[in-house]
Amino acid sequence: MNIVLGAYLLSGAPGYRQAGVHRYAQYLLREIPKAAAHHPEAHFTALISPTAAPKDLSISNFQLSILTASRTTEQPFSRIIVEQVKTPRVLRRLEADLYHGLGFVAPLRAPCPTVVTVFDLSFATQPGTHKPMNRIYLSLFTRWSCRRAARVIAISEWTKRDVAQHFGVAPDKIDAIPLGVDHDLFKPQPPEAVAAFRTQQGIGDHAVLYLGSLEPRKNLLRLIEAFSQLKTKDSELKTQLIIGGSPAWKYDEVFVRIRQLGLEDHVRLIGRVSDEDLPKWYSACAVMAYPSLYEGFGLPPLEAMACGAPVVTSNVTSLPEVVGDAGITVDPTDVRALAEALHCVLNDEALRAELRAKSLARAARFTWQRTAAQTIACYFKVAPGWRKRSTGS
Repeated sequence: MNIVLGAYLLSGAPGYRQAGVHRYAQYLLREIPKAAAHHPEAHFTALISPTAAPKDLSISNFQLSILTASRTTEQPFSRIIVEQVKTPRVLRRLEADLYHGLGFVAPLRAPCPTVVTVFDLSFATQPGTHKPMNRIYLSLFTRWSCRRAARVIAISEWTKRDVAQHFGVAPDKIDAIPLGVDHDLFKPQPPEAVAAFRTQQGIGDHAVLYLGSLEPRKNLLRLIEAFSQLKTKDSELKTQLIIGGSPAWKYDEVFVRIRQLGLEDHVRLIGRVSDEDLPKWYSACAVMAYPSLYEGFGLPPLEAMACGAPVVTSNVTSLPEVVGDAGITVDPTDVRALAEALHCVLNDEALRAELRAKSLARAARFTWQRTAAQTIACYFKVAPGWRKRSTGS
């Protein structure tokens, strides 16, 4: 059984925004062969961009081979050439039995059944939040890929409903498989390490942290306004808002709003945070704020919860699925409600302790091993003959 994984969005190119799609490919390549360890007849081949970072390919498994594309795949036009023209030839050469597109798109003329993973439909439901070329590319090729695929994997029940509603895909053809957390990386840091990190970074005990991309749908302007209201309501509270993440799209207004509200001394923009430092920031903050307007899943709040951070997030789209009752959810368009939620968490030590305990318990339910196992189960639905051979029935 030759299974080919299209991991073209796994990129280490300078300036390339490594969002949840990157994390998904990174961990699925590590865990899928392990999940298939009892199926020695299965062999996996990952197709990657030539810019993929070596650290993302630190995979040691005889069941997985790596093939590098002849050209980069970060830009839509280049990716179309690789996925739609070159990949079908590779699949024929490999005599592939199944192709899994790990990022929205699969070859439309693949010589084998396809599975495609969809993260969200923001390009269709919130077109103003994407660059025009990227929006057109995803709108066309994701729709076509989903309709032609044997199975579609959605990373949440919310995304499953979106794919069914907007693309006309039968719900029973879609598997909702949530993302996971690397619990070896994302875990509470020792108290002495947290104290040292706070001193090093110059942050106090009541820091509000946002980590994610800088783009309109992340709702950062309202978060900044809510933080301003928080400072006005409780001037004695020594807090600061820390914004981490890579600029993505229409982010200039963030800087403008900070200046307009006179928050230059209270809001820090720390840029992209390395994977190694993420747990330190999550453990050091008093609350992680993630008031996004639209998410297909919401990986940053989950990784924050795995580190024991209290979370305040939105009550819309997929985010309630992720945080459950372990976080505080509010209407992301209600600035006053967001400010009040932050105020409650920052001023109530018992509430923070309760949320930390709930966060850890909730995050423990999400693992990449589980994601990989459920993905293998999806493959079985596409190739039931493989399952019969594997089980000996």
